[in-house]
Amino acid sequence: MDELNKSTELHKVTSLNAFLPAETLRMLEKYEPDIPNDLAFEEHMTILFSDMRGFTELAEKFDPRDVYASINASLSIQTGIILKHHGSINKFLGDGLLACFSGAKRGENAMKCLLEVLKTLSEKEKESGLLPCKVGFSLHDGKVLLGLVGDKSRRELTVIGDVVNTAARLCGIAQPFQGLVTEESRKTMPEKLAKKHCRFLNAVHFKGKGEPMNIFYLELE
Repeated sequence: MDELNKSTELHKVTSLNAFLPAETLRMLEKYEPDIPNDLAFEEHMTILFSDMRGFTELAEKFDPRDVYASINASLSIQTGIILKHHGSINKFLGDGLLACFSGAKRGENAMKCLLEVLKTLSEKEKESGLLPCKVGFSLHDGKVLLGLVGDKSRRELTVIGDVVNTAARLCGIAQPFQGLVTEESRKTMPEKLAKKHCRFLNAVHFKGKGEPMNIFYLELE
């Protein structure tokens, strides 16, 4: 009976892996069943955002199932590459996603991830018979709060803070198949890699920010 219970628990955890971010699963393992309502951690992370350009027009013109199949194919490619480079999917955002990279090599991992995503998606776009999914990306690095939001009926572990907001706004101005990187994120990357792939774009002054931010774009080999 003990072996059966262990097998059931293992299957349950394996199933949850597909639905919950890795950091959420670690939190559940550590604190369950008494998870504090105000559980939150401060951590330095590189935040990656992706967002599809022209989604509204696509949704208006085509059958929802065709739109769904195309978006899902794009997100599947992004997810596989993010996990390969030690990132974690925090949440899917309809036609895009929010991913997190942590640890000493977070900048290097995030950059290599985004370079591979850009190359793979642009190639698949030409080969695929699906609808076009022209995706823009951003990377920003800094201190975030990883904490629980919601109430006891529905809670989610998510990343909060100015770094997340800035990454989202930067993604909003990225062109299709373009990866934009802040100077803060560039500093976390190995200098040799940054010099090879980061090209200065311009200084962007986001509303509400005191100073302009230097923005770079990633150039593939």
